[in-house]
Amino acid sequence: MTCFVRKALAVAIALSSSAVYAQNAADTDNNSGEGDAENIESIVIYGEPGETKSATKLNLSVFETPQMVSVISRDQIDDFALREVNSLLSYVPGVTVEQVETDRTYYTARGFDIVNFQYDGVGVPFSYGLTQGHDDTAIYEQVEVVKGATGLTTGLANPSATINYVRKRPTDEFQASVSAAAGSWDYYRLDGDVSGQIVGDKLKGRLVVAQQDSESYLDRYGKELSIFYGVLSGDITDSTRWTIGHSINDNHNDGMSSGALPLFYNDGSLTDYDESTNTAPEWAYQDVTQNRTFIELEQDLGDKWMAKFIYTHNDQDKEWENFYLSGAPDPVTEEGLVGVASRYEANDKEDIIDVFVSGSFSLFGQEHELVAGVNLADIKLTGRSIYSSAWGGYDDPVGGDWAEGSTPYPPMDIDNPESSSTDIDQTQNSFYVSTRLNVTDKLSLLLGARNVDIEQEGVSYSAPQNADDQETVPYAGITFEVTDGTMLYASYSEVFKAQTWVDADLAPLGPVQGEGTEVGVKQEIFGANAVLTAAWFESRQDNFGEWVTRDIETGLNIYRGVEFTSEGFEVEISGEIFTGMNISAGYTQVEVEDEQGNDTRRFIPTQQFKVAAAYQIPALPDLRLGAGVNWQNEIYYADTEVQGGYALVDLFAQYNLTSNLALGLNLDNVTDEKYRLSPQWGQANFGAPRSVSASISWTY
Repeated sequence: MTCFVRKALAVAIALSSSAVYAQNAADTDNNSGEGDAENIESIVIYGEPGETKSATKLNLSVFETPQMVSVISRDQIDDFALREVNSLLSYVPGVTVEQVETDRTYYTARGFDIVNFQYDGVGVPFSYGLTQGHDDTAIYEQVEVVKGATGLTTGLANPSATINYVRKRPTDEFQASVSAAAGSWDYYRLDGDVSGQIVGDKLKGRLVVAQQDSESYLDRYGKELSIFYGVLSGDITDSTRWTIGHSINDNHNDGMSSGALPLFYNDGSLTDYDESTNTAPEWAYQDVTQNRTFIELEQDLGDKWMAKFIYTHNDQDKEWENFYLSGAPDPVTEEGLVGVASRYEANDKEDIIDVFVSGSFSLFGQEHELVAGVNLADIKLTGRSIYSSAWGGYDDPVGGDWAEGSTPYPPMDIDNPESSSTDIDQTQNSFYVSTRLNVTDKLSLLLGARNVDIEQEGVSYSAPQNADDQETVPYAGITFEVTDGTMLYASYSEVFKAQTWVDADLAPLGPVQGEGTEVGVKQEIFGANAVLTAAWFESRQDNFGEWVTRDIETGLNIYRGVEFTSEGFEVEISGEIFTGMNISAGYTQVEVEDEQGNDTRRFIPTQQFKVAAAYQIPALPDLRLGAGVNWQNEIYYADTEVQGGYALVDLFAQYNLTSNLALGLNLDNVTDEKYRLSPQWGQANFGAPRSVSASISWTY
């Protein structure tokens, strides 16, 4: 193996977020939509030995990126059956999945919410700060997570992480696969994926479909899911390329809960319900349909430069009827809760244009890189909540039989003009430039800036949502390869996010501003077959809007600006420790403090350890076994510990019956650990108990 290929493989292993191991594989086109070369021969691993543009938009390998980067590859998704983004991100070191109810989820890293998302390297707005419904992984080739502040590529940001979803693309060679899976709680799923040339080498296509139907460990909760993804690409000339794609994620859930189980009884003691307990009645449901369309046009400008145009249209329709419970029940009768029934209808539309030029130039005997572009986003958010006259407020008492789901359905006045509504128009215009200056063959400087101009007007639940902010966000990084296989790095980035809150004087609170700093080392070990990565980080957010009270006269929520700081370190070791045995382990420790120096955001664990391993048995080359362990320490609501430390253990086995046919078996939460999900809202459901699924896959 050449030195270049050996180093590329080791670097990818170093920054992979889970178990990394090599397999023999055919060439594939892993074009991320940014003009990457096709058909680069590589070894299939957990991770990606290629380029990532999530942090700077430059053509950097993960080894050259001066931040911690984790990659979940398609192989890991398939091995551990990570079919939802929630389960996928739970395998990323340092990332927490804060599932506050059945269908609303926040993600955090380094103590702050992750609100920075990309698709094929193009940032998309994240207006509400949480996901609704369940995003499926069937259409993704891999998912990249860049830790820390990345305001250069996202503009609206937190010093947490950026998640880049890399969609599957057409391949030069014909390939096809079909898989079927069944498991606990009447789980059934069918996946199909076909790709190849349509008209010689001038037109290629790919089609991905999936259908899922399942019940749940939660009472009355069930899910129906349909996935469609189609993409075409071709050449107009030898120097001009185009791509068009469209995806549909149609999700229907029965028994969707609004909020979660009470944490405390009215005597102050901690509740302890059965894992299957659900606050949702029989009639509660949620429908979420997400349509995403993208068009790309790429033009070579000589040998060293390229221009690219990307248009993205996202359209999400949401509708649900739910029953929200609050309060503290009696420990014997379960009475004492109050509830409100409502119907919610919403539509979110996003139109995004990203145009940039990128290339290299020579100066002072070295080759350097430059990217410059503009990103224009137009967002329209509409929605309304309709409250039943039978359940008109938050003080309607609920009987002690609420867990049975028998609360009667109250009529919803759908045509009620007094329903609370949202109507927001927002524009985000950004200009950005980034460059890598290679001072020597070993020393590189990465510099950049992004100017973001945000204008927003509208109303949400009678509160004005007007904002007008402009900010220039700088980025700086340095990498120094001390010796072959030893990389030192440091990076700094500022971020900001507009807010529409008002303070006690009813004046605009202003934007959140923050910054992140990271210093680290990446070291090849075990004869360059494994890599140790260590990083220290510090992040800060100023003027973060914290709710104080509700103004009686105006009905507006009053906020105050607070300062949060986080500090910690991450250590990962990944690679092949002996033939056929690959392992990746990551430990993260973070402390978040408020402006008085007190620990805050204690619903996030301060310590996490995640390890995943796979073993290709030499005596049985068709059998591969693997295991994953996710451990975290205790979490709190306010000053009360509501969940002690725990570990979740997953196992998988795969056996190739023939070169085309394979069987798979997955066991999740093998020890049947009982644990609470996120207590962020002062409520918490329990996580899934032990489950099993089996699959059969055919590939061509």
